[in-house]
Amino acid sequence: MLRLRACGGTAPASVPALVRSRLSRRSSSAAYAAATVASASSSSSTLEDLAAEHRGLAKVILKKGKTQIFRDGSPMVYSGAVNRIIGRPPPKSGDIVLVADGTEKPIGWGLYNSVSMFCVRLMQLEEEARRDPTCALNMERLLEARISSAVGLRHSLGLPSADTNAYRLINSEGDRLSGLIVDIFADVAVIASSAAWVEKYRQEIQFLVSKVNGVSHIKWRPSTDILKEEGLDISEHKEPASTCSTVKVDLLT
Repeated sequence: MLRLRACGGTAPASVPALVRSRLSRRSSSAAYAAATVASASSSSSTLEDLAAEHRGLAKVILKKGKTQIFRDGSPMVYSGAVNRIIGRPPPKSGDIVLVADGTEKPIGWGLYNSVSMFCVRLMQLEEEARRDPTCALNMERLLEARISSAVGLRHSLGLPSADTNAYRLINSEGDRLSGLIVDIFADVAVIASSAAWVEKYRQEIQFLVSKVNGVSHIKWRPSTDILKEEGLDISEHKEPASTCSTVKVDLLT
C-alpha cells in the first residue's frame, strides 16, 4: 500500500539540523496560524492577518484585469502581469510574497523570482488559506500537505500495484507544486527540479519523499538549462550531502 509515513516527531539523525528544526516547528506554526485566523473578522483577509506576523513580507500587485486568471488556478505569475512590488527591502529570489489585486487585497501567496519571466509561482490562494490556514505562508507545511495529497491520489488509483511499480508521484502544476516532478521506479525516486524554489527546498523535499512507503533510494536531477533561466547556475554549486537516510543512485546513465 502506498502511503506517506508519519513525518512528525524527530527527524533521522542523517537529516541536517536545519531540516529537523524546520520540520519540528511546523506543528506549532500551524496551530498559531489557525488561532490567528479563528480570532480574525470574517470580512478580513486571512493572508493579511497572518502576514502581519511576518516582518518584511513583500506584496506583488497585479495589473488591472490580470487577476482572474490566477484566481482561476494559473500558478505562474508572469512579469507582464505585475504592476508594482511593495516591499523594503525588495524581495529576493525564493522569498515568500503576497500576490494582490489592484486594491492591494491578497489573492494568494507564492515564491518570488527576480530573474525568471515567471516572477511568482503561486502556492496557495486566499480562499484556500481561509479553509486551511495551517499551510498559509508556511512552505515546509505546504510541501508536506501537497506531497501527502499526491501520495493519496496515486493510492486511490491503485499505484503502485503488483503489475505497476513505475509511475509519476508528483506532476508539477498537476499536483500544485510547479517546477517539481517525482517519478517512482520500484524503490527509487527520481526528483526532477526545474524551479529555483525547488532547489531552495531541496533538503525538505528529499526528506519528505524519503518517507514515502517503499522508497529506499533518491536521485536528484536538476534541469540545468531551465534553472539558468531561473537565475540559478547549478554548475557553480557543489553537490550537497544527502539529507535523508537513503543511497543516491543514477538509473539514467
